[in-house]
Amino acid sequence: MLLLLFVATIAWSQEPPKFSVETNAYPYLDPVKTDTDLTAIINWRRLPGRLSYFSYMNFRGAFSDTDFEFSRSEQNLRWAISDSLPVDLSLQGIIVDGDGNDVTQVGIGWRVHNTPGMSGFFSRAGLIYRVTWQFKRFAGGDDSAWQIEHFFNWVVPGLDRRLYLSGFVDQTFDHNLSDAFPTRPIVAEVQGGIRLFNEVYAVVEYRVNDFRLGDQHNLAAGLEYKLLIK
Repeated sequence: MLLLLFVATIAWSQEPPKFSVETNAYPYLDPVKTDTDLTAIINWRRLPGRLSYFSYMNFRGAFSDTDFEFSRSEQNLRWAISDSLPVDLSLQGIIVDGDGNDVTQVGIGWRVHNTPGMSGFFSRAGLIYRVTWQFKRFAGGDDSAWQIEHFFNWVVPGLDRRLYLSGFVDQTFDHNLSDAFPTRPIVAEVQGGIRLFNEVYAVVEYRVNDFRLGDQHNLAAGLEYKLLIK
């Protein structure tokens, strides 16, 4: 994980990239009150050498009676294999609270919205869609699992970025889990945002986590602030 951060820092020092920093606060959670209620996101879209970097950190207890603590972080370093093909190689590090939970994954991604012959439609629609096949996992226990990750972001055209819908679906296959879990568990989030002023948004997020037995579904609401540097 430190390697990912080191590479991103070096690239930043060589050439300031286009990037954004987002903070999401969710004072309202229902029915799972112990779910993530504070998230910080960094997205560096343009680094030297056709690299890009994305990370998030989740915390819980910021707006509840429970202790404030780190929950989960994901670090993604992507390398576009050429300037003309919408294909990336990816290195992903997942850090989870507790011992022996960290995971490293290697994958290949397709930026569907950048595909020749399709990019014009996606641009006019204000839509971004990317799918990544995480074909190899390195973990302390089960290395056999693999994932397909879907990500989308839709900024409604003609509204001056006033309204957006974004989300992801992570599908896990061949995971060595007990029979109590689904055969192909998913983790998914869909968030809608309305810009109130400047870069402050009111947000509502629907969450699904098949690894949280008995509490798979949750609803979160709160505020988002975006710092955008172009």
